Amino acid sequence: MAVYSYTAINLDERPVTGTLAADTPSEGRQELRRRRLKIVAFQPARVRRTLVSLRPGGGRRRQDRVAEAARYLSLLLRAGVPLTESLDVLTRQQDDRFTTVLMDVRDRVTGGESLADALSVHNEWFDLLFVSAVRVGQLSGNLDEALTQLAEHLRARQTLQSTLAGALTYPLILLCLGTGVVIFLMTFVIPQLLTVLAASGRSLPASTRLLKGASDLLVGHWLIMALMVCVSIAAGLAVYRTSSGMRTLHLIQIRLPILGPLIKKTVVAQFCQQMSILLRTGIPFVEAAESVARLTRNVLLAEELSAMAQAVESGSDIAESIEDSRIFPPVVTHLMAVGQDSGELTEMFGELRLRYDTEVRLAIDKFTAALEPLLIVVLASAVGFVVFACLMPILEATRAVA
Repeated sequence: MAVYSYTAINLDERPVTGTLAADTPSEGRQELRRRRLKIVAFQPARVRRTLVSLRPGGGRRRQDRVAEAARYLSLLLRAGVPLTESLDVLTRQQDDRFTTVLMDVRDRVTGGESLADALSVHNEWFDLLFVSAVRVGQLSGNLDEALTQLAEHLRARQTLQSTLAGALTYPLILLCLGTGVVIFLMTFVIPQLLTVLAASGRSLPASTRLLKGASDLLVGHWLIMALMVCVSIAAGLAVYRTSSGMRTLHLIQIRLPILGPLIKKTVVAQFCQQMSILLRTGIPFVEAAESVARLTRNVLLAEELSAMAQAVESGSDIAESIEDSRIFPPVVTHLMAVGQDSGELTEMFGELRLRYDTEVRLAIDKFTAALEPLLIVVLASAVGFVVFACLMPILEATRAVA
């Protein structure tokens, strides 16, 4: 769907300008005619991208902009500013792609669409959770409160993602540096050294012959090996895109030592965040569970939530529907059942969200505390083997001369 800018004349014979999103230019023109506008100019919108929007990590930047817009829109509505005027104020904040999106949302709302319908057109910015919460907020008359909760939800989600990214940064840097050192030794240093040792005519130890074979393979067939790695990655991605492949990968992930508990706690934390925001906006439990099932990327969680929603809708208890859950620990299942019985599911999910924020941070600390020494030992062992294999022929030659 593209974004177009237009200049038109309204029924009062006044010029109006704006933007709208449409699949084709003809659909865009038809939409303007439906709004009873006489088209003067109609063309693709020119979006000026800032340096920030071109940097890697655009997803995080996108969440920042949406959270900021939700927060400001909530403040404006709470101050009594009409919705269309509030949206117009937001479009004057900054000239970038998101402002163009807001202009289209403003134009659609001005044309009679609901805010939720206008937001749903731009699903690359506003996901199902955001649109659903806004829709319920409008129907209940608590749009400002719904937007405040959405902004808080986006902030919490970004904090969780930043914590995970920060925890993995040092191990990844360490792994890349160690791998680079080993490759450098195997391709530049070892071949020259082993050529000198082989020229002496002495038989090489088994460790040195193994190192020489690996070095010759890496130097002489690096292109084939690179192609094999690329093909393996492409095949893995192709399998991952299938439902069975994704399900198998998620099963393996949650069964891994150390990493598995972290993944499960992260998935549960995100689930509690999403359920809390949906229930607070007044969405029924079954509909909220189905919405989270469509939102989550974890196949196992989606399957369990769908089964739970069907069971609860048919009259069963939450605890019974996920009794053999692979994702939810017994304490979470029990607390959800207690919340169902007491009618305080919303408060229970809020408490679970806070609890699992702490659980995830502790799991991340435990994961990094175990991973960093493990990486150091593995990389030190690899470098140590290279050094040992190179020194063995020299030491044997020294003994022979002595």
